[in-house]
Amino acid sequence: MAQTAVWRPAPDLVPGRATRFFFLASLQAVLPAVLQAVLFAALLAPFSSHAFTLSDGNEVQCQFSRDDTSATATERWVDYKTPSERDPELGKAVAVVRFDPQDRPTILIDAVAYKQSKGVMAAMWDFIFFHECAHAKDKRLSEIGANCAAYIEMQDRGLMNAIRFKDIEAAHLRIMNLPEQYGGNGMEFWRMTLDCVERERGRPDPGSAMYNAQSAR
Repeated sequence: MAQTAVWRPAPDLVPGRATRFFFLASLQAVLPAVLQAVLFAALLAPFSSHAFTLSDGNEVQCQFSRDDTSATATERWVDYKTPSERDPELGKAVAVVRFDPQDRPTILIDAVAYKQSKGVMAAMWDFIFFHECAHAKDKRLSEIGANCAAYIEMQDRGLMNAIRFKDIEAAHLRIMNLPEQYGGNGMEFWRMTLDCVERERGRPDPGSAMYNAQSAR
């Protein structure tokens, strides 16, 4: 059952050929130190997968449309054994989108980071997938817009509740530095995301007062 309320207790960028997800900082907090070093290093070894498995066990694919034709975005899972084998296309991100000359998207996902953290960050990985899928659907979308779309998609699928909200929120709040167009830090980035969700939903957020009260402390 789709949920409609936004859980919230606590200048758009037009991307080019690549869009990056900003939550490496949150993963660093839960991944082993050796993996953190790997994530900061820069061969692409595809990890066979035709669908992304959500935290509820359902498999999904990222569907997009171009010129009134629907298609499925390609997923490439980047697996590696040493830092030197990690695809430099990922940079410091755990997931990115690339577009070919025909604007067909490919979502690259760090398979090592996923395997190491999916147990403790299941909701966050759902969010990451839907975030990148939003970029795949519309390459003009800002990071705020992609966050907004990911949140709404999780709500509509019944994947958002108070616990999952707090997990995703916490991942954002651990981000110390971001470009100014995203508020400069994770807290503001998250606030801008929630504002977008409220605008898209067209409903007041019952948690706004609590969030604002906490922010004012």
